[in-house]
Amino acid sequence: MFWEKEEEETFKPKEKTVEKEVEESKMDEVMDRLELITQQVNLISEYLTNISQRVSKSIDASVAYQRDLDDLERRIELIKSRMEELEHIVPEVELGDKLGKKAA
Repeated sequence: MFWEKEEEETFKPKEKTVEKEVEESKMDEVMDRLELITQQVNLISEYLTNISQRVSKSIDASVAYQRDLDDLERRIELIKSRMEELEHIVPEVELGDKLGKKAA
């Protein structure tokens, strides 16, 4: 009976140890997969941040470019209106004599 009891006692802890090892192995596998997923999410996050910064810079450049175009268009319209005013005030012949043939 003594041997049977000892075997029984030693068998149960070994079984628990094996179960614990299996659980730990599963936990390690889950942790490894979680780490891999975390790395992938971080990589995607960095990629999206990079794209966001590029889009933001492009939008800023586009807005600045549009302002420049609007300013240029405003100046052209101002020059056209001044030319029209000059045409009404001074006849073409006199304008040509005063400013040269290229201006007329």
